[in-house]
Amino acid sequence: MNKNECCSEQEDSCGKCKEDDVNTEESNIEEDFDLTKWIDEAVDENVPLDEELALAQEEEQILSDISASIGEQVQKEMGDTRDDVKQKRKIPLWAKIAGGTLGTFLLICILLIVTPGGRNFLWNTAVGIAYSRMKYDNGAETIQQTVIDDVEEDALKNQITDTPVSWDTRHIEDGPRQEEGVINVLLLGEEAIDSGGSRGRTDMVIIATMNTKDKKLKLTSLMRDLLVQIPGNKDNKLNAAYAIGGIPLLYETIEINFDIKLDGYVRVGFDDFESLIDKLGGVDITLTEAEARYLNTTNYISKPQFRKVVPGLQTLNGNQALGYCRVRYVSTKDHQRDDYGRTSRQRVLLNAIFDKYKSKSLPELSLMLYDILPLISTDITLKEFDTYLKAAVNMGLTEIEDIRIPADNTFEEGYARKMAVLIPDLDANIKVLHEFIFGSVEE
Repeated sequence: MNKNECCSEQEDSCGKCKEDDVNTEESNIEEDFDLTKWIDEAVDENVPLDEELALAQEEEQILSDISASIGEQVQKEMGDTRDDVKQKRKIPLWAKIAGGTLGTFLLICILLIVTPGGRNFLWNTAVGIAYSRMKYDNGAETIQQTVIDDVEEDALKNQITDTPVSWDTRHIEDGPRQEEGVINVLLLGEEAIDSGGSRGRTDMVIIATMNTKDKKLKLTSLMRDLLVQIPGNKDNKLNAAYAIGGIPLLYETIEINFDIKLDGYVRVGFDDFESLIDKLGGVDITLTEAEARYLNTTNYISKPQFRKVVPGLQTLNGNQALGYCRVRYVSTKDHQRDDYGRTSRQRVLLNAIFDKYKSKSLPELSLMLYDILPLISTDITLKEFDTYLKAAVNMGLTEIEDIRIPADNTFEEGYARKMAVLIPDLDANIKVLHEFIFGSVEE
């Protein structure tokens, strides 16, 4: 009996046969596995190994080319999209030009403001423009003219004094007084209503002083009825000097009578004075009840539609302000009348203008000056104008002091050639004037 037969007959009970079968199968598997044969079977016998590697490389290249192509296409699409965005955001040429111009302008402005040279350029430009707006007149072409004495027949009756005044002129032997740091400019208001086209009289004569030593601005009213020496002419009222010989003769008259050197003048006609006040936006003045009533019932306010002022503080226009500063026959609130009251009102008006506009910025003042300067005549040169403006800015002026000449108790009221005049004590008035302007009396 062979093994198989034994096992078939006893397969349920022969465990040993089963174990022998397993060992026999594992032995057959080990004997049948051949590595070389397995490699040969894994590789297609009809395709050489080199060719197969080449095909693999070719497939890899194809995949790489496809990837590159896809990448290029994506980049192209993205690039087109960016170009579209750029196209949409493209700035117009006019906007580029405007932007460049604005940028350049702003850069120039910054340089002009923050650099000393720039600020100096701006200042010189502004001063030059302002100065060019004024009328320059140094009086070189002044023609002498004859004036009629300003007599007051009704007031005089039989009170006529023709006694000449004896003038003491020793104070001018060394020339009129002037000092460094003290600038004296003559402010003139010309009344030419009845002059027939000739020069009128100066009913406002004020010396405006900038004293850079004590940093003060001062106003000195010279009353128009002062009897003074007028070189080459008869003694007359102060306001006649300009009418006779213009600015040159008025300078000489003030210098010989009051021993003071003037550094220039600024003149405005009364007609232009109205426009000047209007361009400044009016001026704030406090009127007494008597002043308001007088202005509303007389022709001092020449235009009837403006005769509606009231007592108290208010803004007067040019026509009203001119009428106010010419009033003589009503007392001021400090009880001054006649020419004393008129000169007082002139100083009040100038103070009111100063108070209203001293707080304005330089740009605001520049715009106002641009309009009002054509109404003004002067003999001040551009260099002097620049110097005076710088002095005023550097002083930081905040208030004005003022006086009147002749001072109290330094004159007599009298008559000369039927003219009611104020006969001054010149020495006493020179002392008051010099102390006020220079701060001391010249020894």
